This record gives sequence, C-alpha cells and structure tokens, in this order.
Amino acid sequence: MVGNLKMNKILNKNIINIEKNRKYSWKELLTICFIFTISLFVNKNIIDFRIDQIMLLKLFIVMAITLYMLESIAAGMITWYKSRVNIPILFFILVMTLSLINSDYFRISLNDYVTFLFYFILYFFIRNNMPDKIELKSFIKIFFLTSFIVSIYTLIQYYGYDPYLKGVAGLSSTIGQKNWVSNYLAMIFPVLFSYFLLEKLKKNKIIYFIILSIVYANLVICQSRGIWISISLTAILAIYIIFKFNLLKAFKENKRWLVLLLITFMIITVIYSTDNPLNKSAITVTERAISTFDMQGSSLNARLLMWRTTLEMIKERPLFGSGIGTFRMNYLNYQAQYLIKNPKYLQYYIKAGEAHNEYLQMWAELGIIGLGLFLFIFYFIYHIIFNFYGKNKNGEDRLIILGLIAGITCFMIHSLFTFALHVPVLGAIFFTIVGLTIAYAENYNISKNNISSKIIKKINLSINPKIKVVFLILMLIVMVLLIDVLVIKPYIAEVYYIKGIVSNEKGNYIDAAANFEYATQLDPYNGRILHASGTVYFNLMMNDKAEEIMQRAKKYIVDVNTYDNLGLLYLRLKKYIRAEEEFKQAIYLNPKLTKSYYNLGNLYFMQERYDDAIEQWNKILEIEPNFTNKHIVLNNLGIVYNKKEMPDKAMEYFIQALELVPEGDPIEKEIEEEINKIYKNHLNK
Repeated sequence: MVGNLKMNKILNKNIINIEKNRKYSWKELLTICFIFTISLFVNKNIIDFRIDQIMLLKLFIVMAITLYMLESIAAGMITWYKSRVNIPILFFILVMTLSLINSDYFRISLNDYVTFLFYFILYFFIRNNMPDKIELKSFIKIFFLTSFIVSIYTLIQYYGYDPYLKGVAGLSSTIGQKNWVSNYLAMIFPVLFSYFLLEKLKKNKIIYFIILSIVYANLVICQSRGIWISISLTAILAIYIIFKFNLLKAFKENKRWLVLLLITFMIITVIYSTDNPLNKSAITVTERAISTFDMQGSSLNARLLMWRTTLEMIKERPLFGSGIGTFRMNYLNYQAQYLIKNPKYLQYYIKAGEAHNEYLQMWAELGIIGLGLFLFIFYFIYHIIFNFYGKNKNGEDRLIILGLIAGITCFMIHSLFTFALHVPVLGAIFFTIVGLTIAYAENYNISKNNISSKIIKKINLSINPKIKVVFLILMLIVMVLLIDVLVIKPYIAEVYYIKGIVSNEKGNYIDAAANFEYATQLDPYNGRILHASGTVYFNLMMNDKAEEIMQRAKKYIVDVNTYDNLGLLYLRLKKYIRAEEEFKQAIYLNPKLTKSYYNLGNLYFMQERYDDAIEQWNKILEIEPNFTNKHIVLNNLGIVYNKKEMPDKAMEYFIQALELVPEGDPIEKEIEEEINKIYKNHLNK
C-alpha cells in the first residue's frame, strides 16, 4: 500500500511536470481564453448577460474556423475524427437550415440558427482538437477554476459586497441569474467530484474539497428547484453506473474524505435552511422546496400555462414546426387564444421568450423531426459512453467519464424545466463538455494513450502554392468581415441602445433619438431597438417617423407596448379606427394590460361612445382593484356618467375618487368642483 502511494505521488509529479513544460497550441490557448471570457466577462454598462455571451461565442467560432482552415490549407491536410454522433448532428443542422429557409420570420430565425450552428461547430472543434489524454485531463481542470470564481462572486453578491454589478437585482454572479448559475455549476460539480476521488496528493485533495464545498454552498443558496430535481435524477444514473461497472473502489479508498465532505455539506445545508445570521435568503431552502408542490403557486401555474400554450403551437405544426427561433414571435398570439378558452389561467399570464422546456420549444420550432434528431444525437452519445465502459477497464478513465456524463445528464434533465440552450454560456459550456466527453471516450483504447487510427480521417488538400496564398488572404478578409457583421456591429448597437435608454429616462429625447438611430443603423433588424426608437420619436412629436419605425418594429418583436404606443400615436392623429385596432391588439395579446384599457376608454370617450368607455374603465377595476392611480379611473367614470346625465352614479364615483386621491394632487380640486356642480344642479331642481 505504501509502495502504491509513493508510485502515485511520483506519477502525479511527472504529470504536473509534463503539464508545466508542455507548450499549448493556438487551439488550446484560444479555447481556454474563450471558456474564461464567456464564463466571467460582464459589461456592466449593458447588464444583459446573454448579449456579452453571444458576442463572445460568435467571435470565438469565427476566429477558430478561420485559423483552423488557414492551418489546414498551409499543411495541405484536414484531419477529421469519425464518430457515430457526426451523422445525426449533420442531419439536425440540415433540418435547422430548411427551417430557417421556410421561416416566416427569417431575420429572427437567423439569430437562433447561428447560435445553435455555432454550438455544434464548437463541439466539432473541441472533439477534433484534443488528441492527447494528459492534455485533455489538464483541459478539464480549467472548468474547476471558472466554477470557483463564479461561486466566489455569487457569495460576494449574496452578502451584499458586490463592487461591480451594483445595479443587478438578485444573484447573477457572472452568468446572469441564479438559475443559470446553478445550471453552470451543476454541469461541473460531478466532474470536480470525480477528480476529488482520484486525487492522491493531500494538498490537491484539500483544494478540491474546498472548491466542492463552495460550489455546493452556491447550489443551496441559489435555491433552484429545477436543478435539485435534475441532480436527484442524475444521481440515480450515477449510482447505476457505479454498481454496474464496479467503481466502488474509489469510494472505499476515500471513505474518510467522503464522510468529512458529507458532514460539511450537511452543515452548509443547515446554515442556509434555518434562520441565522449567515442565511440572508427571504425564504429557507425547505420552504422553497415545499413551494415546488404548491399547485396554487403562481410560478408553477405560469410554467404550466407556457407548456400548454407551446402544445397548442405543436398541434398546429407537429411535423416541421413553425421555424427555428420563432417561438418568441408566436407565443403571445397562441397564449391569447388559449386564455380565451381557459380564462382561469388569466391570472398567470406571462410574456415568454422561451418555453422553459427546451424539448417542447424544439418541437414547436423544428417539429418532431428536429426534436427526434436532437434526441438521436444524445442516444448515440450515451451509447458511446456505455460502450466505453464495456471495453475500458481503467478505473481512472471510468471515473472521469462518470463525472462528465453526469454533468451532461444533469443539463439534459434541467432542460425540461428551463431554457438552458438559449443562454449562450450554458449552451457553449455544455457542448464543450460533450466534445471533451466524446473525445475521451472514443479516442483511447484500453491500454494506450494513443488515438485509434480507425477513427481518424485525413483529407488531402493539394493546392498550388500561389492559389494557396490567395486562399489564405481571402479567408482573412472573410474573417474580418464576419467579425464586423456578426460581432462588432450588433454589440456596439447594444451599447448605443443602452445609452439611448439612459438618455430617455432622463427626458433627453433628442440624445436618445440620436443613440437609437445609430444603433438601428448598426443592427437594423433588432426589434427592441426599433421599438425604443419609435417610442422616443413619438415623445418628440415626430409622428411620421414614429409610425414608420414602430410599424417596422412589429416585424421583429412582439411587444404589447408597441401596439399601445401606436394606438396613442393614431389617437393623436385622430385616426380613430386605426387607434382602436392597435389598442385592441395590445389587449388581445395581454388581457391584463390596464393602460391599453385606459387608452381605449379615452378613445371611446372622445368619440362619445360612453357605454364603451365605461366598459373599458371598469375592466381596469376588475383586473387590478387596488392599483396606484385608481382615483383617476374613478374620476373618469364619474365624468362619463355625468355626460350620460346620471348624476347619482357620477356622484358615487366622484366620492370614491376623492377618498383615494393623494394629498396635493391637482385632480383633487377638479373632483371637488364636479361634486359641487352636482349638488348645485340637484338644489336647483
């Protein structure tokens, strides 16, 4: 036993020395830089984490493809690793492409198409550029450092010491929000645990122990119900693999460490599940867990509404779907139809950009064919993993693969409850881990570090040296153009969009318009920017410009506020029929949108359609009985009943309004005057 420990220490030292002396290739350095930046970079001036993440994903993929092709052309050869996973991936990309071509919202679809395409390119890049086992093991450890930093930053935010993202509500770390943080850490946690079990050096063991404890504390603090369900179900698969393939030895060798780790986890759980100074959560973990099964809870019912609405989409186009990326354009329309048939769900109305279930959304967008191919990809991945276990008897390899496949499984299960693939950092890290897993499982035979020659395909590129130079120059030009179009312009557009929002909030509409105008030039198909631009031109009384931009915005975003603003614009222009159409569409899409009921009531009042005005304003009182400006609606109802020569009814509403009007509000005097008029008229009679 002592001899084995000494031998393990020697081997560990040799591996460490090899890692220190090894020179990293440009592929490794670029990928390492990408993993760190997409996990940790946040522009506090944008505070939209997904914008930073998609920018970094696009930048990395464009650079990686270009440099890889330049290297291949220079070498005169492309090396490709054959895999059973390749064909279903290529078919899935084909289905995505056809879906893009047939989409009713091509520009919207293009955004999601590029994101998912880049995920698969990332997978292939990782899969085809990790040839050395020691290199691969070392590469996996990068995630341990990023997860540690993400966890530490979450704790800093939790205890109120965030020096950078002060304006962000809730826990975001560098990932975006607490559910995303949980998902990110849950992918890496089982791999970290596997390395903890394998580590022989006490110093390194302690480091793994500390990181595991901090990551676990984050998983508890974030209180993501979906992730704990996913972890629990993943544990069942892990236990099956452990017993099926005799992996208990590593657990027995770490018995004392595991007992210590379990006690630490229990202490952490108690700290964040009870009322004590260290627990800053509004509700305890236990209360959060119990709320999962609360059938009356708004969160659960809102999610059920989303899923049922998505099923309505699927029913209409089950085979081919409505087009990749079109969910956010279709959701409110389908939800409106569902709410008409099922009004009891009206209280759970939600504006959803994603279905909170990746499989349902994929079915709605790509049809059963697209969903089937996506699941087929992961059928082959699991088949490769179990085939690996059947052939490879190396305990260390088996344990590392256990951690990797557990991380993948946890992500796949959690995708039943969230939209992880639509968060670029989660999707990118997931496909990176998938690439590493397949590389590890397929590349190495039972006894050697060498890659099996059967899985390598080499494609010769016999190109004339002069033509080769032309190709190299053209590829560099294409790379620069793609970075400009896909990365720089959309990102700068977001920067100016935020500047416009800040100016608009300060009431500086001219500066806001200039910022939005420039943002629109850089990214002319961004619905959010178009909506904001149209709104600010409305505030500047530039009616024709506002109308043109807001009508264009409706092609790229479905926002009830766009319809409401257009209604106000047409009301200003006395185009009453068009104003009514816009207000009604806003209400149809959001039956709880009180401001549109109010505006539609004003329209009817101006047209002397008093009964219709009363109907709209009464709906506000039904939807939101205790809203802030209730006195204004009550005053309006008093006025309209006066117009209908119903003074008793008018008096009733005026008195209610007077009781609620804030002290010092100018409307108070107006209400008193109306009440006095009614009294005088009554006395005269």
